Amino acid sequence: MQEQNIKPLKVLVVDDSPMMCKAIEQILNEDERLQVASKALSGKEALRELSSKEFDVCTLDVHMPGMSGLSVLKNIMIKYPLPTLMVSAFTSEGSRVTFEALRFGAVDFFKKPTRDGDAELKEQAENLRNTLKRAARVQVQAARYLRIKPQRTKKVDKKNIQVEFSSISIIYGTTGSYSSILSIVPFINSPINGPIFISLGTTKENLKSFVEYLDTYSPLSLSLLEGRKSIQNQGIYFIPRDFSIHFDREGGEWIATVEKRPLNTKGEGAIDLTLLSASESFGEGVLSIFVSSDDEEGITGAKEVLRNKGKVIAQTPKTCLLPNGPEKVIRKLGAKGLEPIDIAKMINSWSL
Repeated sequence: MQEQNIKPLKVLVVDDSPMMCKAIEQILNEDERLQVASKALSGKEALRELSSKEFDVCTLDVHMPGMSGLSVLKNIMIKYPLPTLMVSAFTSEGSRVTFEALRFGAVDFFKKPTRDGDAELKEQAENLRNTLKRAARVQVQAARYLRIKPQRTKKVDKKNIQVEFSSISIIYGTTGSYSSILSIVPFINSPINGPIFISLGTTKENLKSFVEYLDTYSPLSLSLLEGRKSIQNQGIYFIPRDFSIHFDREGGEWIATVEKRPLNTKGEGAIDLTLLSASESFGEGVLSIFVSSDDEEGITGAKEVLRNKGKVIAQTPKTCLLPNGPEKVIRKLGAKGLEPIDIAKMINSWSL
């Protein structure tokens, strides 16, 4: 039951479409923890609102006439630091600008609600509300502009793709983890000593778009892992948070099987199953990494990694948009905290 003394989160909704503003307001106001305190139909209007009122979180349209969403975001992060969720129609251009916004400090992103059926709209609405509530909890002072450059060519030695490996790295993050991954993956150099698996707290649709964007900045090839797949030594594989990976040895090669696992409210979830399987298959060759997140999932799996003499590290909490997860891993397991660039270096040198 909701405690009476908990104030709702004040939301600023910014979109040049009055209809979309109203739709987002209706979705958010269905949750008593959220209150649309103001709406703005342009970037200039949004900045005026921010200069005179206090908000807990903002939804920001990517494409607006006049001052673009990206320009508004830059002003917000400099003048009125506020957790910001980008909202996009996800055209090809909209997708690119949305992910650029993550480099400038946006916490997360969301596809504009569309009425493709009542069931789908209901799911979209629930995801938007939950994403916004998580975004409101970030330490926005940790946001920073990420300077990364596109990779013109992949630096993978094709002869090394099918090389036998005995070490793997597994990264886990939820809220604020896009920034963490953007600070790590572009700095992992080729070749690596084993595949990398990254579990992020987002939907499959959003993750697919993010992987396509990030692939431009990575020296190694990135892909969304689905079904059953033979693992390549030089691969970086992504899965949504509610999917787990089971590792099997078949015919002289490693096979990864991805299955959906409902989120566990007791703190154990898909990432625990992934770490348990990895620890069983690769033992001391497992490097488990916890980046920005807001839960305790992975603690059980990480304990098993340590029991099998693998290694567990965490992103330095002060560099996380949401440090709750890494803080708990450091406190409960004695994990070492590292800056994102040092995490990339450790991954690159990780081997038995």
